[in-house]
Amino acid sequence: MKRIITLILSLTLVFPALRAEDTAPSVPQKERPKVGLVLSGGGAKGMAHIGALKVIEQLGIPIDYVVGTSIGSIIAGFYALGYSADELDTLVRTQDWNLLMKDRVYRQNAYYSTKKDEDEYIVTFPFMNHAMLQEETQADAAKKEKGVLRNLPSALVTGHNLDQLFTKLSVGYQDDIDFNTLPIPFACVAVDLNTKEEVVFHSGNIVEAIRSSMSIPAYFTPVQIGDRFLIDGGMLNNMPVDVVKEMGADYVICVDLHHFKKARPDTDQTIPEMLSTMLTMMNGEKYQSGRAASDIIIEPNTSAYGVLDFDEVSVDALVDSGRVAANRVFPQLRSMADHLKEFPAGESVRPPRAVNLNRDSVLVSQIEISGTEQDEMTWLLSKTDIAPGKYVSGPDMDQVMDFFYNTRCFRKVNYSIAGKEDEGYRLKIHFVPQRVHQAGIGFRFDSEEMASILLGVSLNKHKLFGSKLDTKLELGANSNLTVAYGYTFPNLTRLNFTITGTDTRFDTYDVGNNFSGQLNYLLYNTDRYNVFNAKTDYQMVGWHNSDIKIGAAYNYYSCLVIDATPDGFNMGEPIKQSYWQGFVNWHFDSMDDNYFPRRGLAFNILGAANRQEGYFVYEGTLDLKAAIPLGGHVTLVPQLYNRWLFGLPIRYYHNLVGGYMPGRYVPWQIPFVGINHTYRSSPKTSIARADLRFNIFGQHYLTLIGNYLAESWDFFNDTIYGYFGAGAVYSINTVVGPVQVCAHWSNLSKKVGFHFSLGYYF
Repeated sequence: MKRIITLILSLTLVFPALRAEDTAPSVPQKERPKVGLVLSGGGAKGMAHIGALKVIEQLGIPIDYVVGTSIGSIIAGFYALGYSADELDTLVRTQDWNLLMKDRVYRQNAYYSTKKDEDEYIVTFPFMNHAMLQEETQADAAKKEKGVLRNLPSALVTGHNLDQLFTKLSVGYQDDIDFNTLPIPFACVAVDLNTKEEVVFHSGNIVEAIRSSMSIPAYFTPVQIGDRFLIDGGMLNNMPVDVVKEMGADYVICVDLHHFKKARPDTDQTIPEMLSTMLTMMNGEKYQSGRAASDIIIEPNTSAYGVLDFDEVSVDALVDSGRVAANRVFPQLRSMADHLKEFPAGESVRPPRAVNLNRDSVLVSQIEISGTEQDEMTWLLSKTDIAPGKYVSGPDMDQVMDFFYNTRCFRKVNYSIAGKEDEGYRLKIHFVPQRVHQAGIGFRFDSEEMASILLGVSLNKHKLFGSKLDTKLELGANSNLTVAYGYTFPNLTRLNFTITGTDTRFDTYDVGNNFSGQLNYLLYNTDRYNVFNAKTDYQMVGWHNSDIKIGAAYNYYSCLVIDATPDGFNMGEPIKQSYWQGFVNWHFDSMDDNYFPRRGLAFNILGAANRQEGYFVYEGTLDLKAAIPLGGHVTLVPQLYNRWLFGLPIRYYHNLVGGYMPGRYVPWQIPFVGINHTYRSSPKTSIARADLRFNIFGQHYLTLIGNYLAESWDFFNDTIYGYFGAGAVYSINTVVGPVQVCAHWSNLSKKVGFHFSLGYYF
């Protein structure tokens, strides 16, 4: 009985204790500290951010906020959109940075007329007349005072290609959004040119925000958002630790691209490098305070690289420098990672990552267009395959944007794909009209003609349809003036009227009797021509790579002849003649570069009938050129030139061969490596040529050339003469055109010759 009483008393004491324990309030768990990541600016040096991110991810450190400036805003922005460090690494390595950092499209996608401009002019710039300037600026009287200076561009690059890249990678987050709703909350820093104040983006259009933050002054045009004109945030805050702290970060990891300095100070810096130095100087106090407020600083040594070093070797080294720098502070990073693991993980579901249009396609529910007239809008859309109810991918949009931009009627074309998959995506395309007129300047120096200058002015150049007037003036040893009026129809065909005046003088050599009974290669004569040409043609320009013309021309020339004799030169009598011509001409060019192509095809086919004083001369021309990559840095460029004349030759119309530049003295002159001057060849002339080009490094090339000339008055019933020529060319591709030094020899001249040139052919 005693035992039963004892058991009852024990249970009576235990049960209340158990109930009390069950109902007692639980001790609250401590919340995990928030980690912020700050990525500084520095142009191409920002590739180091990716290497640092790889180490951070390896340790499993959670990033709760990410903030960047300039290139740091790009890496931070796409990291916030859900791209991993490895994906970012792949992205930067697969981009053509040479194209992204310019406004040009791939040459093989450009219209033929655009290629001609880019192949001849060192620089082209659009402009407007005074009346148009007043109309554009009537809303802002202050701008009127700038007058014609407003024609000058505000920077070298509008960022057309970068906008497209950023848009393709951020689908699903292109509405006006709160950046805290991204997979990782994000912010970036820009500077307002009007107020000179720092602007921090926590919301808005993410593409515009990133583009604003990385708009290097003078290189990229400012981004206009409302009344703000925004440029690179590094001008005021290149280390925005204060921003990430305000967002709620407890711990801050900072990647500083500017800690290391070059061992020896530069005595000669490029413009982007000087700007980078200025950015660091201008926000020194904020830079130092940002470093002081950081918990861990990763300092990649990027001192050996410039802000535009986006080449493959530099990108490899820069990414690796970020990894090496993160490993230098690996104990600190691991300590932080271990500390953060002490806190419960919690249940947090992050928003979905952005859609990458380079991998996926999306269904477009509606299309909105702004910035152009209704008739232009209708016509532009009719030339594309995009429409509501269709899927679009990154390559699809690249093709559409290239088409719009290639019209050269718009300074910029950008798009956004807003909305979500369940509600349908809205494709918005915005056009920024180009200033309608254009001027261009070209320059060439070579050892044959010395200096030549090309000046061009085109009125209404950048209008889709209607009247256009083009003027070109070449000044040099061979001078000519061309004035062309054209009317472009909505089907992109064009009716042209062209007048050309030419003054040219050149020596012609031939194989003849040197008054000693022997056949020798000698100076045949020196001709000075004054040529007038009036031409009309119907041109089909709607194909990207083609230019097809059918037309008629009247040619008048006056030739002053200086004949070569053993005793010297005797002035001959001037020859004045004229002839009519009917022709069909087809140019095709899909080369990826005019001077150093890696792939593509180009050809010129011409059929013409010429009538002079009652008799006819017929011409057939076929020129063919291809670029075939052989792997690595080697390219084979086979070429074929044929010009066959039937009938009694016209003096001015005779075949000319020689030199390195096609069409130097007359439009039909065929280049032949082995002689510098012009060789007067027979009516039936064919040249086969092969170039083997080696890309030694960077923009330096070595080209080995072999060509064979076959000529005859009649290939089927007459003797065929053949000559061989060879040469080696060292070339450097520069911003003012190729610099080339050529050494050559041929069994026609039987002499070693040299040729030097700088600039584009025109």
